[in-house]
Amino acid sequence: MNDRKKGGHQVAPPRTQATREELQQTVSVFKDNEQSLAALNAISDLITQPLEIRQVLTLVADKTMEVMDADAVLIFLVDEKNQQLILEVSKGASQKFVSSVERVKIGEGFNGTVAQTGNVLLVDDATTDPLLSRQAVVIEGIRSQLIVPLRSRGRVMGTLCIANRVPGKFHVGEVALLSSIGNTLGAGLENASLLSEMKQALTLLRQSEEKYRDLFENAYDAIWLHDLDGNMLASNKACEKLTGYSSGEFKNIHICQLFSKYSRSCVEQIERGLILNENVEYRCEGELIKKGEATATVQITTSLISHDGEVVGFQHSARDITEERKLQENLHYYLQQVTRAQEEERKRIARELHDETLQNLIAISRQLEKITSSDALWEESIEVVRDFKKKIEVAVQEIRRFSHDLRPSVLDDLGLLPALELLADDLDKQGIATSFKTVGEARRLVPEVEVMLFRIAQEAVSNIWRHSQASAAELVIEFSDALVRLNIGDDGKGFGVPQRVVDMAGLGKLGLTGMYERAKLLGGNLMLTSKRGKGTTVTVEVPLKAFNGGGNTSYGKK
Repeated sequence: MNDRKKGGHQVAPPRTQATREELQQTVSVFKDNEQSLAALNAISDLITQPLEIRQVLTLVADKTMEVMDADAVLIFLVDEKNQQLILEVSKGASQKFVSSVERVKIGEGFNGTVAQTGNVLLVDDATTDPLLSRQAVVIEGIRSQLIVPLRSRGRVMGTLCIANRVPGKFHVGEVALLSSIGNTLGAGLENASLLSEMKQALTLLRQSEEKYRDLFENAYDAIWLHDLDGNMLASNKACEKLTGYSSGEFKNIHICQLFSKYSRSCVEQIERGLILNENVEYRCEGELIKKGEATATVQITTSLISHDGEVVGFQHSARDITEERKLQENLHYYLQQVTRAQEEERKRIARELHDETLQNLIAISRQLEKITSSDALWEESIEVVRDFKKKIEVAVQEIRRFSHDLRPSVLDDLGLLPALELLADDLDKQGIATSFKTVGEARRLVPEVEVMLFRIAQEAVSNIWRHSQASAAELVIEFSDALVRLNIGDDGKGFGVPQRVVDMAGLGKLGLTGMYERAKLLGGNLMLTSKRGKGTTVTVEVPLKAFNGGGNTSYGKK
């Protein structure tokens, strides 16, 4: 027998006793680990529940209080914006304490220090701890505390505190278990935060999609989408109204079926330019072919549809401008007729003045000259006749000028530029130093445009001569592909410009009102700038697109 007896009892050898104690400690550790693992699994299950964060934190606090056999549990969350800890859940603490620590600055007190450093804090006796001076209130009767950070991916999201009413040290297992609970809860909070942000983003996306859908469906303009191969993807109600196709029919047609050959070429050119990121005009006019082969003039706007940085299709919007174009054509025709009638009447009056009135006055002047050269009249009568002759000569000059103003022959014979240059020369003869300049490729315009621009310039030059008291003036005409711009400026006394055109007629400025009306008839704009003592500038811009039916040839070319 290897066992020894002492006092009639069997005594285990020292080595066997040590082994048994070691086994018991191992079993105890296993049991503790098993309990810890069970607690962590239970807390993990709680965290993954589809509940609100406060509900989850309350359940975790209850489970932690049970597992750790603590007298109180506190869970704080970080408010990054205000750099504070907010007490979200408390168990075992009085209401007075809860009210006093609802918000704790990061860096102050026990929990504030843990939130700042991210390190575990063990407090054996709170009443003697040096951090007590930075903590407003201590839980009534609480002595020992263990506080761990709620950490996830290196970020502290809050703190978890357990407290007991007796002083003492927390052993390593308790620290490890609470730290694991803190890390598990921190990861859960981050996931919950990400989930909340994702839900919020999805809600905003859904609201944005609904808003876009509402705008899309109820837009005034027709809108449709098609892929890169021209297959229709979607269309709105206005598109059905414009094209005559139902939404079901529209999806079965190809983009080529909607436009004439020329219009389709223009749209395709814009699409290619957008894909290549070129600086292209994304709007054009075209002829849209409706269901039943009827057509409409539309203004088309094109934009890209992209997904993950890749172009997947195009969005087109179209506005029916058929009536607008007809109105413009009618306006153009009306402009032609009114202008033609006006100018024909001016020609007739100018011709009658020149051919009849002027010639009669000249004949009378010559007869008077014969009378004054004879000896049949007394000296006093001769002076009266000579004075009469001078007045007739002045009238002849006035009629010539009036006839020229009514319709200068140079405008019909040579065009707008020589007529404007003649205006500048006339102003120069009045003692106002005047320059004339042409910018861009000078070219003839349709007669209606040339006449209207000349009349505007004529009125502006007349105002400079009559009212401005200017010493210098300038006429500049600028040609581009899209428009012609005419500037007439002086350095005269200037005047106060009314805010509205309608006010000019009431102020007796009928000439300025006529200038505005002529520019409007051309589909252009007239801008008048003037300040007292700073001179006056008249600028008229006329788009040439509506007048491409005739003219527009370069000077010197037929």
